[in-house]
Amino acid sequence: MKKTKFLSLALTLALVFTTVFAGAESIFAETTFHALSSTITALDDTAGAPGSETNPVAAVNANSKEEAKAWSVAYSSSNPMVAAVSIPKAGTFEFNLMTTAYTRVYLFDSLEATDPVAYQDIAPSTTEATTFYAKAKKAGTYYLGFDTNSASEVEGAFNVYYAPAANATPTKGKTYHAASLSSTKFYYYKVTMAKTGYLTIDFPWGENGDSSSYSVKLMNAKKSKNLFKGVNKVDYNKGFVTYAGLPKGTYYVAVKTTDSMYGINLKATYPKENSGSSKAKAKTLLKGSTKKGVITATQSSSSGDWYKIKVSSKQKVYIATDTKTGGYSGGIRVSIYDSSKRFGYGDYYYGSPAGTLSPYTTINGYEGNKVLYPGTYWIKVQKYGSGSGYYTLQWK
Repeated sequence: MKKTKFLSLALTLALVFTTVFAGAESIFAETTFHALSSTITALDDTAGAPGSETNPVAAVNANSKEEAKAWSVAYSSSNPMVAAVSIPKAGTFEFNLMTTAYTRVYLFDSLEATDPVAYQDIAPSTTEATTFYAKAKKAGTYYLGFDTNSASEVEGAFNVYYAPAANATPTKGKTYHAASLSSTKFYYYKVTMAKTGYLTIDFPWGENGDSSSYSVKLMNAKKSKNLFKGVNKVDYNKGFVTYAGLPKGTYYVAVKTTDSMYGINLKATYPKENSGSSKAKAKTLLKGSTKKGVITATQSSSSGDWYKIKVSSKQKVYIATDTKTGGYSGGIRVSIYDSSKRFGYGDYYYGSPAGTLSPYTTINGYEGNKVLYPGTYWIKVQKYGSGSGYYTLQWK
């Protein structure tokens, strides 16, 4: 899983080193760092320079098209560096940093603070950026401190983004960069379905990479009912993706996570559907053709989409199914009926399972080489448990 889209900015930061710090050299063994808080007032406020207390570096919204500028810093063990940075609303800072020597980076919420909001150790590199995330529970100015054990001057560079921690309406099909300030709080992302279709809920990256995990609910327009019937855990085992079939309307995807910063992508897809609402109204599925459909999270467990096949001669029959499903439990069920009863079914759940049903007729206990005898047979696609989503059927 990609941790962040901003690591490519290492090239930008590397350019800073190439043009500003050419020839800089500082090599030493990593040991214990001293307390930066005792010297945190070492801040350059010369003529309102960028990063000074009167002119903090503004974090760039990760959801904007703006690219954050790379800023250079210089510091040593006797002269730690502090740069003021600002965030316009509560959220999570993302700092991308490079240094020429081992450095401990801190974030303080004031110059008088004795304990940092967060800190991280940075290994020396002029080609690859290290990402440092830090939560900011309120808007305002914070202080990014650079500490080292090197007596020689250390050169560094950083840029800074932020993701807001708030309920939002993401652009459909576009990754929205979000923040979570509490592992116990749900954040709500509004989505509107123009007509019946299926929603893909994708988490393309997160602070904790493959260890990221998201608790997801699908709420109605009033946020009063969870259409998933429970909390759906979306993690590495599910490819960080889940799905939901939905009719036209407004919904909220509620997300809770330990990731302080992550990406969420909500995409609505509207397949062209031609199914029957009952056995009597079943649509014909021709051999070699494909039918598409959506089973919604709001429909009853007994309702479904109906199709029929007409077998003209004794033969083996294969019904291939592909699905995109989600929900607290269950998925989509595909059942085969003859004129009187169901005699075969397959369940498809959790993610994007596929399979093939091969029904056969039993006459007086004889399986007929597992073939279907001539006649009409019906296929019903319905909700299984609390699942919903998208499916295709093909008579192969």
